[in-house]
Parts: sequence; C-alpha cells; structure tokens
Amino acid sequence: MRGDSINSIINDDEFKLLSELNLDNKESDDKKDLDYYISAENGKGTLLSQLGVADSLQLVANYGKHRLVFPVQINSGDFSDFRMTFKAPKIFENGEHLRSWRLIADKTISLVDDHGEALHYKIKDLSASGISISIDTQDEGEFPELLNHIYLQLPNRERLDISGAKIHRVDNKTVAYLLTNKVDDTLLTTLTEYLFECHLAQYPDAYKDHFK
Repeated sequence: MRGDSINSIINDDEFKLLSELNLDNKESDDKKDLDYYISAENGKGTLLSQLGVADSLQLVANYGKHRLVFPVQINSGDFSDFRMTFKAPKIFENGEHLRSWRLIADKTISLVDDHGEALHYKIKDLSASGISISIDTQDEGEFPELLNHIYLQLPNRERLDISGAKIHRVDNKTVAYLLTNKVDDTLLTTLTEYLFECHLAQYPDAYKDHFK
C-alpha cells in the first residue's frame, strides 16, 4: 500500500458497534463515494470522534482469496451525528505474499501517445500498483527501462499519464512495470475506481453472498 500514514484498526467489538448504528445511505447517482449518516446517541459518538481524527482509517473486507481495503473518512455534524464516507477500495489477493489484484486486460484499454495514437505495446494485465505490457518480438531492447510520456486509455475516461519502472521480465514478450511515485492522486483515484468496477462485474456473487 502507498503512503506512510498511521492506520487505525477497528477491532471486532468496534466494528459490531458501527454495524448497529443507524446508517442512512446518501449515495447519489453522480457521486461515486458512498456517504452514510450515522446517529451517535447514548455516548456512541466518542468512538466515532476518535476515529475521525485518525491519520488514516480503513475498513478491510475479506472473502476467499481477495481482500478489499476501503479508505474511510468520518466527519462530525451539528446534531451529534456523523457522516462516514467510503471511497473505492484497493483490491489485493491473499496468499503467501499479499499483492495487488490484477485485471487481465482486453481491447477496451490501451496505451497511447500524447496525441492519443495507439502504441505498439499491448497491456497484458493492470493493477493499482503496476502494469505488464507485451510486444510481438523477442528483442528485449524494444522494452524501455522507464515508462514516460505514455498514457493509459480506459473506457469512457480521460487518458491517464503514467510513469513506471521495469521490475522484471515475465517472458520473452512481456515485461512488468511498477507505477512510480510520480503518479498523481487523480490518476490513482481514477484507476482504483475503474478496477473496483471491473472487480464488481467479475465477482457479483461474491459481493452479494460472501462479503464480510
């Protein structure tokens, strides 16, 4: 995960308390974040106030081999109530080592130049932290050490200026790159939201029946 902020961990009792609070979903059609208004009567606001000032607050959901980490923001209202906002989660695969979930690419996403023209690279897979690209050649020299002035074109979105550094060669036609710290917050937000939409589409039953 990116960033060096302190994580605030919710234990089972605290999560149960949050689950029992009166939640009123205020999601709108044109807003991707989920907003919930919470009634915090009988002293329950103390916990929420403490969580609200944390440097970083997250809710973690596990099902099967997948882990979803939702960034959460809590703000207090005027009448002992709180607004809890959930942003699109970062998605990981559980295993011997935790790693970002990778979307197997199709023709709907591509790499283009600053004029919007398609490059000869093909995207093999994509995650919130990296990208693997392939070309129809065995010449390793065709792959740059760094990705610069290359744009990621996602469906129905503005193209995203990405930067990356080569980390390893997957096979004779594919190289994996790590997205560098030069990637800005807007790009990360757009990419995270897109990957979450794809994950929802691929695993609808898991979200419906096994989310916990």
